Amino acid sequence: MSQPDLLTELRAARPVAPAELREHVRRIAAGAAAERRRRLTWRRALLIAVPVAAAIAGAALLVPGNSHRASAPAVVHRAATPLAPVVQSKAAAGAGSASAIPRPSPNRVQRISATLQLRVPSTEAVSDATKQAVAIARSLGGYPSRVNVDAAGRSGYATIVLRVPKERVQQAVARLSALGTIVGENVAIQDLQTQVDASARKLKRLEARLAYWQSQPQTEQAQKQVASFTAAIAKLKRSRAATVRSASYSTLTVQLTTRPAPAIVQKKQGPLHGLGVAFRWLGIGALYTVALAGPFVLLFVLGWLVARTVRRHREDALLSRS
Repeated sequence: MSQPDLLTELRAARPVAPAELREHVRRIAAGAAAERRRRLTWRRALLIAVPVAAAIAGAALLVPGNSHRASAPAVVHRAATPLAPVVQSKAAAGAGSASAIPRPSPNRVQRISATLQLRVPSTEAVSDATKQAVAIARSLGGYPSRVNVDAAGRSGYATIVLRVPKERVQQAVARLSALGTIVGENVAIQDLQTQVDASARKLKRLEARLAYWQSQPQTEQAQKQVASFTAAIAKLKRSRAATVRSASYSTLTVQLTTRPAPAIVQKKQGPLHGLGVAFRWLGIGALYTVALAGPFVLLFVLGWLVARTVRRHREDALLSRS
């Protein structure tokens, strides 16, 4: 008998398991698979815990701190760039008087400006306070630069700009503060001494150049140079004198109004406010967790389904061969 015929005979004589045995083996395999599915291994736990922990950490990073505090409005201070250093001080609303203004330096050229916001009880008081403010400025050697009054309606206001000698600015502020209730005060001192000193040095250089050309033979070119330097010196002197003269007077702006200051409303928080805030942020954290961990969980479920299907096919193929 040839080898192929022998193989054919052996295959034909292969023993076949009875149906009861196959069914018994299938039940055993199904029970083992169910037992494996019910058992939670450390690998599966790790696959679930890692994305969940990452999602919770991401949510914690995204949650801002101090969430129970109400956000305060941002305050932006804008100021023009000064030509010289500026020293500013603000007194608290309702505080008062000349103590907010430093004593001017007698040896330096300084420009002083102050703003007083006063509240008066009625429109008649606005008119009376305006007259008194002008009288105070004149009694201290100053004068009103601009007066704008509106006392015809139910609420009145006035803006008075006064020019007062800087050595009497403290007296002026003290007397003006008594005209009403202070609701705001702003004081600014700008030092101009550096600018004045620079003008003085430039003036000396121009005078030296003028003296040089005046000592030369008075040709046409020399006369032009003398005229040019003379005009430049005169212009610089006028500018320097104007700066010193302007700084010798302080600028006081008085704003009068009958409108009361807005009351500060403080929102009271109930006893369960903290609990509500905690639940709100827990909900936000849960939403972030679902959003971040969802793709990982979905991939894990798909991988588990694919592995389960492949395992079942292998088991069926093993049983069919037996």
